[in-house]
Amino acid sequence: MIDLINKDGLSVTNNPKAIHEELFRGTGCVMGAGAAVFMQNESITEKYIVISKDNGLAPPTEQRLVAGRYKEALELFQQWLDQKA
Repeated sequence: MIDLINKDGLSVTNNPKAIHEELFRGTGCVMGAGAAVFMQNESITEKYIVISKDNGLAPPTEQRLVAGRYKEALELFQQWLDQKA
């Protein structure tokens, strides 16, 4: 199982509900080996989910999606985590 942590360094369970709770009601950030997903507030009404991938060799890759596309963001985050594992 892939270990995930939040911005405070506390463990987050690797399941869609726990990740959603941490992003929208917790610290707003979940990190794993080589990938991270976090909330970004552009303005009061505009929220984005940013997924970042870093393999340590090339510059980090980021994908930014509107908050309503959480399901797609989660799939991409899980895919990037699997590539590192």
